[in-house]
Amino acid sequence: MNRQQTLTITVFMLIFVILFFGFDTKNNKQKALEKSRAQNLELISIERLKNEAVLNIPRGIAVKLGQLEEETSLISVDTELVDIYKEISNIWNNQGHPLISAHYAERSAQIINDEASWTKAGITFFLAAQRQEEEKERKYSAKRGRAALENAVSLNPLSPDSKINLAMSYVDVPSETEPMKGILMLLDINREYPENTKVLLQLAKLALRTNQVSKAEQRLLNALEINPELIEAHCLLYEIYREANRNKEAEERRILCEIQ
Repeated sequence: MNRQQTLTITVFMLIFVILFFGFDTKNNKQKALEKSRAQNLELISIERLKNEAVLNIPRGIAVKLGQLEEETSLISVDTELVDIYKEISNIWNNQGHPLISAHYAERSAQIINDEASWTKAGITFFLAAQRQEEEKERKYSAKRGRAALENAVSLNPLSPDSKINLAMSYVDVPSETEPMKGILMLLDINREYPENTKVLLQLAKLALRTNQVSKAEQRLLNALEINPELIEAHCLLYEIYREANRNKEAEERRILCEIQ
């Protein structure tokens, strides 16, 4: 092979590499189709769950759900649509199908678009994640739940409650790449809101999970300095003192724990 032939082949290969890797070979129509398919995978999953679940619920309830679904296609007023979505969500939840319930809570939140509705959707998704047996559905629930809770935080960035809910979503269903993310988020929230008793309670519970009893005790005592009537803190201290055979202190907390 002479020099001219070698140069020709080299130029050809260079042009091929530039064309193949340097430009998007998919046209807009192909991109739209692939995006639609990706979005529909989630919708098809929910539809499949509904189709399977409806076979195992009382016939009267199945009929009621069918009627409500039909109404949603006829209604154009947002407030009325939200009411129907909430009713459908409650029915599925009462029938023991939290993932389907969360789906309709999410649809309500998409219309209302406030912190409370996104929080409810997020929490419902995470309750569903904890009850899912199939890994695919558990991951789906966690993903949708986090997205909902992130929406709640974005709508009210100064709300510690929404930040705590989001942090707990990472604690209850840890990220595969960042397993400590939830705990670190809670610690950040505690630094930002040192007087917030909810985050102190969550940190105390996490300390108990990892057998850091003295740290849990201190968190609970700090919470009670802020709010002496925090019943849950008294109850957790009762359990700590009872396990440690600190009987006098345990009895004092038991009395405070039972105050309603």
